[in-house]
Amino acid sequence: MIQHLPITFNDNRIASSFSGGRSSARMAALLYELYGDTHEIKSCFINTGFEDLRTLDFVHACDEHIFDGKLVWLEAVIHGPGKGPTAKVVTYETASRNGEPYKAAVAKHGVFGPSHPQCNSRLKTEPMRWWRASEGWAPGSYDTAIGIRADEIDRCSSKAKEQRLIYPLVDAGIRKADVNLWCGQFEWDLKLPGDHYGNCVGCFKKSFRKLYTIAKESPEVFEPFAALEDKFGHVHRGKGEQEKRRVFYRNHTSARQLVADAQTAEFRPYQDAEHWQLNLFDQQLDVGGGCGESCEIGADE
Repeated sequence: MIQHLPITFNDNRIASSFSGGRSSARMAALLYELYGDTHEIKSCFINTGFEDLRTLDFVHACDEHIFDGKLVWLEAVIHGPGKGPTAKVVTYETASRNGEPYKAAVAKHGVFGPSHPQCNSRLKTEPMRWWRASEGWAPGSYDTAIGIRADEIDRCSSKAKEQRLIYPLVDAGIRKADVNLWCGQFEWDLKLPGDHYGNCVGCFKKSFRKLYTIAKESPEVFEPFAALEDKFGHVHRGKGEQEKRRVFYRNHTSARQLVADAQTAEFRPYQDAEHWQLNLFDQQLDVGGGCGESCEIGADE
């Protein structure tokens, strides 16, 4: 049992950013175990509407078994020109399941992608900070816990001290295998068929191997992204239109092209096994986004 972490807190407030995955669930359980009696912990999950439905089921289960029903479900609210995003409280039952918050952000800011990766800030970081401030948690009055593991230490922000980010799993030396072992003991463990379905299912930060695997197994995932490219591909950051149409994926690959490529490309489907991935690594297929293919709530882009 872990009894202590080498973390220096500036206050007794901890904002626990729950992404909806196993690692952030393990982090939350650790925080409540070690600091639940001494610190005020505010835990939030923010939904973009493009999460796999099994992720929402897992978040709901975690609320029951880890957060004791106190997890706050949020969604971004996108406003007109000149006003940043705010947030609204939703529930497991009322949470968007057809990408509504994400679509609203694209309508205003244009298609997100490697050259325009602001979806995390517009849909997660900024709305969550706004909501915390509305609850009396002013910026600088709390530390934000991020669910990055010890085997992902290279993803820790170089501005962690400045932004008051803490990494409990890193400090505890908890790695992916440890997280999976801990979650695997519960009947309510995350039911995704693989890591490639985590976070926003069609996220452009995922490697092409992950995206191709999803496109082969569930090509319908990319239909709403293709529709957004069609409708808002020329929207330029809320400032009118641009000549070159924007698309979601690297190498200026559209959603429809990605699905078509996945049907013809010769590739081994993605598997979670770490040793399998290391042996199979391909520069073109396995390089992901600069954020480790996930978006951490609280970490600036």
